[in-house]
Amino acid sequence: MPDTLSRPPRPEHDFRRAAILFAGGPAPAANAVISTAAVSFLRNDIEVLGIKHGYSNLVDFDGTPLVEGSHYIRLTHQVLKRTRNSQGILIGTARTNPGKHVSHASHLDDPERTAPLRRVYDALR
Repeated sequence: MPDTLSRPPRPEHDFRRAAILFAGGPAPAANAVISTAAVSFLRNDIEVLGIKHGYSNLVDFDGTPLVEGSHYIRLTHQVLKRTRNSQGILIGTARTNPGKHVSHASHLDDPERTAPLRRVYDALR
């Protein structure tokens, strides 16, 4: 039986990169949540990107590749050091909501309503 304090087993997966995005406005302990999630990925050898300013840059995606430092940052152990208690949100936030025009399952068949969601998807590919 494994020790209760032992590290959990590594999950088996085929992805190597994850993106973290914070949206909806400021919230207490946002950096703690972002840091904890990022460290969980990093401990499993998964590269972590922090998408800056919520969905804002993704919703306006026009096909031009996202730029590190402007649209996203790499979240490494070094970057995350001492961020849990710092003021502000490490990757920023915004209230942009790409799904605000989708309120019913039938809306997913409407290209106009789903266009912002499509741009977000395309930006992250």
